[in-house]
Amino acid sequence: MGSVAVNAVVRGPGGKVRLRALVDTGFYGDIITTPDRVQGLGVEFRHERVRRLPDGRAARVRYGIGEVEVLGEVTGGDIEVWPDLKLPTGVDALLGVTALEKPGFRVDPKTGRLERVELYLL
Repeated sequence: MGSVAVNAVVRGPGGKVRLRALVDTGFYGDIITTPDRVQGLGVEFRHERVRRLPDGRAARVRYGIGEVEVLGEVTGGDIEVWPDLKLPTGVDALLGVTALEKPGFRVDPKTGRLERVELYLL
């Protein structure tokens, strides 16, 4: 399976922005991007957490609460920003598994696309 990228909309009290997001199934979070991509949304990035990078280094990222929309489904989530985030050309953000699971998506490894899954109430 290759890379999976989707169009996402991130919303805050001051507006919205469309982002091309690379699905990162190793990222346990909602969405992370650079601060300039979400500037002007009115999201207050007043919280901070540490993220472990693949090379073992730790990165401190700021985050605030907003909405993330993927394939017409909207969920509330943490919008994380990190100025040093390096992304492939044409990609604006990384979309994590929690932003996929909450509205009921998963990556189909055969097709390399997102698919809807039934959500259970237990």
